[in-house]
Amino acid sequence: MFLLLLGFLIYALIREILYRKTVYYKVTHVPYLRMRRDLGRFGEFLTYRYLRKHEKEGAKFLFNLYIPKGEDGTTEIDVLMISPKGLYVFESKNYSGWIFGSEHQPKWYQTLPQGRGKSHKEAFYNPIMQNKTHIKHLKAMLGETIPMHSIITFSDRCTLKNVQVKSTDIHVINRNEVVGVVATIASRQPDLLTTAQIQEIHDLLYPYTQTDDAVKQKHIERIEQAIHSDPEEPTVTAAPISPLQQTPSEVPTLQETSTEVPTTQEISTEVPDILPEPKTTPLHCPKCGAELVLRTAKKGSNAGNQFYGCSNFPKCRYIRSV
Repeated sequence: MFLLLLGFLIYALIREILYRKTVYYKVTHVPYLRMRRDLGRFGEFLTYRYLRKHEKEGAKFLFNLYIPKGEDGTTEIDVLMISPKGLYVFESKNYSGWIFGSEHQPKWYQTLPQGRGKSHKEAFYNPIMQNKTHIKHLKAMLGETIPMHSIITFSDRCTLKNVQVKSTDIHVINRNEVVGVVATIASRQPDLLTTAQIQEIHDLLYPYTQTDDAVKQKHIERIEQAIHSDPEEPTVTAAPISPLQQTPSEVPTLQETSTEVPTTQEISTEVPDILPEPKTTPLHCPKCGAELVLRTAKKGSNAGNQFYGCSNFPKCRYIRSV
């Protein structure tokens, strides 16, 4: 027992040391264990962890920016990546269950199992509209010339069961798709921001990540007061997943498109489902960003079955079942 406890303490210490070297900690100043216990912050950190390789390419990250909305208080941006291609504005939703909603529908819904074939539905504010508000006030500060890309990331363990988005500049995805989506966006345009401009934007926005508790509390109070007035950012009632169970999966399955209500048995807590990209858009590897290729297994128990494999094989061995 003593050795087990000692091993756990050493592991926790190593995790804390490595975590404190990340930009996420340097910006938020939130200790590792506190971050892991906070469902929202943990989702933000996982999004950052997928994308932190862009730091080597000159990108800079900021988290929990309280951008002023004039007399209407503030709007909070979860994750912001400032890169040569422009600004990537992420709204992070660390939920489980099935997600339903459309681009112009004010409320989206999360369906959760309750046992005995029953399920429970919770409403939450349309995250596309929420991120649109973030970008609106960000543009008011930085101007209209800087490209800003809206990306809504949901937990890898939730299913985007029926999410309808027609705008090509808005992306609603599971978190483990974020590398490929960012790579696709970046491939469509040249570098637009210099290293100096990226640093200038970072320095301008950084103070909004260091907001004192009074401003944060006022932000929360304004949201709570606006619950019955159809607010821009109402309280989110959807239930998140446990952070201790949140781990990126390397072998997800493609989701279905049915709108029927799930039962306890139908919602898997073992392997995440992924909303497939449109057929006109190539799938990309969430690990390295390379294009996924449809292949057929030739050996073993899965011989004859098709799967998506990374085109960067054998350097990258990511696979996705069909």
